[in-house]
Amino acid sequence: MDSKTMNGMPEQILQLKQFLTHFAFALACLLLLQTAQAAEGDVWQVSVAIGNVRAQPKANAELINQLPSGTSVIELQRKGEWLQVQAPDGSKAWMHQVTLNQTVQLFGLSLNTVNREAMRKALRSTKVKVVREVDTYPYDLYDPSEWRKSATEMTLGYTLKEQLFAVAEITFRSVNDTEQVRLIAESVSKELGPWQRVLGRRAEGPVEFEWQRGDMRILVHRGWPDTTTYVVYEASDRLNQMQAELQPR
Repeated sequence: MDSKTMNGMPEQILQLKQFLTHFAFALACLLLLQTAQAAEGDVWQVSVAIGNVRAQPKANAELINQLPSGTSVIELQRKGEWLQVQAPDGSKAWMHQVTLNQTVQLFGLSLNTVNREAMRKALRSTKVKVVREVDTYPYDLYDPSEWRKSATEMTLGYTLKEQLFAVAEITFRSVNDTEQVRLIAESVSKELGPWQRVLGRRAEGPVEFEWQRGDMRILVHRGWPDTTTYVVYEASDRLNQMQAELQPR
């Protein structure tokens, strides 16, 4: 072996080591990203018309069920692009992630992306009545009493600059109805799956049920002794943006 080859060997080895180090780092980041996208216990909704449920995490596995759009399932584990899920009937099987999402919807629109114009248009096809809609004010006010039983008021808030959804609050007024908050929380759980946190006692005192879907936070809560229940949908980042826009300059 000549001196030129001998002198080149250390440099080649160094380059190889650097390549392997960078490759290992990139692979670790990729695995971390996949883990961050979903986690055990997360609730997903079927995002296609019919979601295929299979016995194994592969496309040609036995088809054992089909779930309609909007059905909530609970993630148990992940293998690549396949999620093992628990269906509403308690059965466990596999679904491809492309058939699922974690968006939260109201009036058929994804609150993760909807803007003021689209929401107003969607409301026109419901029984919700307009109380006030002013573009230069962050909140639109509505009467939802003919749309949802026991609902008395509804407020929708948007960022001022981009007019993107930030928060919704639906009020269900009641007096001495300690069971109302539980019934409303259970109705929300039919859409979002089991709540992830509950504070307080339903029988007496303030109580709060919470769901977290990515940046979206959903609350069903009441104070005390007033038993009026509130359902709140918050897009956390945009709610902070809206509140910052409202601060005096």
